Amino acid sequence: MNSDALSLFERIRSGSDKLSPAQKKVCGYILSHYRSLAYVTLAELARLTSTGQGTVVRFAQALGYGTFSNLQRALREEIEKSAPRSLEIYSSKGADNEDNSPFDIVFEMERSLMDETHSLINKEDFDHATKILSEAPGLVVSATGSNSFLADYAGYFLGTMKENVAVVKGTDLSDMNVILDAVEGTVGFVFSFPRYPIKTQTIISAMKEKGIRIIGISDSIASPIADCCSPFFMVPQKFMTFMDPCAAVMSLIHSILYGVWMRDRKRYRNRIEARKRLFVDEKVFVSENIPLPDLMP
Repeated sequence: MNSDALSLFERIRSGSDKLSPAQKKVCGYILSHYRSLAYVTLAELARLTSTGQGTVVRFAQALGYGTFSNLQRALREEIEKSAPRSLEIYSSKGADNEDNSPFDIVFEMERSLMDETHSLINKEDFDHATKILSEAPGLVVSATGSNSFLADYAGYFLGTMKENVAVVKGTDLSDMNVILDAVEGTVGFVFSFPRYPIKTQTIISAMKEKGIRIIGISDSIASPIADCCSPFFMVPQKFMTFMDPCAAVMSLIHSILYGVWMRDRKRYRNRIEARKRLFVDEKVFVSENIPLPDLMP
C-alpha cells in the first residue's frame, strides 16, 4: 500500500519499533490523549511529552509526515473520523449476492472489524496494560447494560488467575461499596460501547474519585470514557441491526487475559490448582481431567 494512503494509526503501528525512546514518549502520549490534541502546537506537544521540539519534528518525519504541520493535519483527520456520529452501518461487499446468507455477511463484517482493531493496537500500550493488570493488588472490572457480558468474561478469568477481582455492572449501594472499599493500588478495567450507558459514566466517576487508575476499551477516541483511561484501546464498531458486533472486542480481551497469564504463569497456575483442590470432592465439571495448556514455552 502507498504510504501516503496510510492513516495515522496505521503509520504508528508499522513504524513504532523504529522510534527512539524519546519519540516513543511522543507516540504514547498521542495515543493516550489523542482526542484533546486537535489544535496542539509544536511547543505544547513538546512540553506535554517532556521532550523537545526537535524530537516531535523527528517523530513526525519518522512516520513519513515530513513536518509537524502534516502530523497535526493527520491528527485532526483522525479526530474528525472518530467524532460522535450516528451508528455506522456496515456496507457488505456480498449483500447483493443472493447466495450469501446472514452467516456470510456477519462473518465478513466481524473479520473486517478484527483486522481494523488489530491495526489500532499499540504493542507498548498492550504490554503496559498486561503489566498493570498483573501487578495490581486489586481489580474492578466494569461494564453495564448490553456491554455487561464483557465485564463478566474478563472478570471471570482474571478472578481465576488473581485475588481481589470484583465485577461491577450497576450503580446500587453494593456496587459503590466495591469501589469505596477497593484497596490502594486497585486498577479498573472498563468497557463502554455505543450508545454508551450512563451508568458506566457514574462508575467511572466513582473510580476517579477513589483514585483508581482505569484501563479502558471503547469504539472511538471520542468515547465518553476515553479521557479517563490510560491505556485506552479502540475497537471500531459497525452495525447491520441493533445487535452489537463482538468478535473484535472479545479477541482483544482474550489477548489481554493471555498477556496477563504470560506475566506470571507459575503463580497463576498454582492458584488454579489450589482452587481445584478445594473442590476435589465436588463434581463441578463434566470433564474434570482437562490439563491447563500452554501455547508458549
